[in-house]
Amino acid sequence: MPFSAINGGMERSSLIETTGFKVAVFVIGTIVLGATLAPPLYWGGKLVVTEGWIKDVPVLDSIHGSMDRARFSRYFNRAILAGALIMLFPTLKWLSSKDGAKLSLRDRLQVKPNRAWWVHLLVGFLLAAIPLFLLGWFYLEKGWYEASGTNKTLISVLFSALTTGLVVALLEEFVFRGALTSIFSTLLKPWPLLISIAVFFALVHFLKPPEGADITAVTALSGFHMLGLIFSQFGDWYFLAAEFAVLFAIGWVLGYTRLKTQSLWLGIGLHAGWVFGAKTLGPLARRTFEPAAMMPWLGGNLRVGLASCLVVCFTGLIVWLWLRRDRSEIA
Repeated sequence: MPFSAINGGMERSSLIETTGFKVAVFVIGTIVLGATLAPPLYWGGKLVVTEGWIKDVPVLDSIHGSMDRARFSRYFNRAILAGALIMLFPTLKWLSSKDGAKLSLRDRLQVKPNRAWWVHLLVGFLLAAIPLFLLGWFYLEKGWYEASGTNKTLISVLFSALTTGLVVALLEEFVFRGALTSIFSTLLKPWPLLISIAVFFALVHFLKPPEGADITAVTALSGFHMLGLIFSQFGDWYFLAAEFAVLFAIGWVLGYTRLKTQSLWLGIGLHAGWVFGAKTLGPLARRTFEPAAMMPWLGGNLRVGLASCLVVCFTGLIVWLWLRRDRSEIA
């Protein structure tokens, strides 16, 4: 065999074994899987709604309502997260294949046991939820939002918001601040790592079409069509400032807590608190202005707008000050 052929094979083998190549495979695989899974996920969700399989189940009735209201873009977003979950464990195993040792899940995620996990969970929840509720109250006082009627009791709204917040926080913190941080940490130093995970977190949640655009006739290729709609809006500065900035700030704060505490519990608490606040205020209040009328400061919900971004940054500042004084034992 010619030496050039042997050398070419060695170069290809070396490229495949690099961390950068493995991370690239993970990112591309996540997007392709998400776009592929989105249509069957949408069809399955609508079938569950049509058949009413969970409509009368007390704990799941709110999920039934969310699935009924959700457009294809919402299912697409969840499909991307599902794609990341599918790609996680093979990628983690691939990245640690050189070691030859069997690692525990905690070792693979590079986190430490947290003896004060409940303190971090509770403090994070309160530090996220309280400022968000104050922002909602301020909007109501200014007349930018108004109370809206709902057929649900306040207890039902709070329970549904709390359940959703905890489930979403546990799932997404495991994915983004757990597995993804572990994957990218083999390639990046702490500060670039923090920025990269925050950007990726924002991008995943940002993967939805422009306001008013969606896909109604869903086909097997609709997920890839959705990607085109999503990337077409990246030139809209107001949209980037109003929504992407909030998501990036959230990802930054959550990533900082992960690197600082070497644990996921404070981030889970913060994440759950933000979701709880948004999901509680969503059914109880509605905006009194057109979606683009007060951009980039206010948007259609509390997840959009530079005002929300400032509130997230304020929470981040409080978290930073608290962690400087926190003496809780992590391990």
